[in-house]
Amino acid sequence: MLERVSSELLQRVVAAGVLIPVALSAVYVGGWMFSALAGVAVVLMASEWEQATGGARTGRHTYLNVAAGLTALTAVSFGRLDVALVIVVFGAVAGFVLPRHDGVHSRWPSIGVMAFSVPAVCLIWLREADSGMTVIVLLLLVLWATDSGAYFVGRWIGGARLAPRISPGKTWAGFFGGTASGALVGLAISILVQDLSIIRTVLASVFVSLAGQGGDLAISAVKRHFGVKDMGTIIPGHGGVLDRLDSLLFGAIAVSALALVFEGTVPLWP
Repeated sequence: MLERVSSELLQRVVAAGVLIPVALSAVYVGGWMFSALAGVAVVLMASEWEQATGGARTGRHTYLNVAAGLTALTAVSFGRLDVALVIVVFGAVAGFVLPRHDGVHSRWPSIGVMAFSVPAVCLIWLREADSGMTVIVLLLLVLWATDSGAYFVGRWIGGARLAPRISPGKTWAGFFGGTASGALVGLAISILVQDLSIIRTVLASVFVSLAGQGGDLAISAVKRHFGVKDMGTIIPGHGGVLDRLDSLLFGAIAVSALALVFEGTVPLWP
């Protein structure tokens, strides 16, 4: 048991050592590089989602969802968030109307294109806004801290299960440990970055942490429903891209909703 945990932890550390610099570099450069990374993620998630939910990895719905996702990313890259969201909705409708290879009309392709395309659109929209780099870095760091905090605290303390029917490995201790870790990262960033409001940044970090854990549970529920352990196998120690980005799906939407409420600006400043 200890050897298995150590091997899994090593795989996670190695994967993080590769993926985190790539993600932060794309966030820093922004523009085409960030959009391209989002596009690659959409392609991989579309493939994983379709196979995990009973379709074909390279079937008609994979191609449809890739086309809808990439077209939406192109639209938001040119500043048209409204057009991007409309494209995703059309993609979802088309995904339901188009039957799968077995002739069945399934709702899962429609759910999928919204689940991974809307967050990708949100991320590009956030990055292009004022202080977008700060917002995206905060989002990523809080989610990474939440994931790590939940993992280590949950394994250390154990205890009552958070949602045993959905994800038996998650505990309440891990939930609170992850939330606290996200809040601490928000506090650290508010101290290090000039002019950020400590209270607002910590509250936003808690909000993001909770949303991210909701995304984690949502993908776990999908996996539970279809009886799959992971959505994919491309990332050692994590499974697929959807397994790695599950918290970001809800986190990106949550931060975008916050920005829309405050007229396009995430309220981190006094």
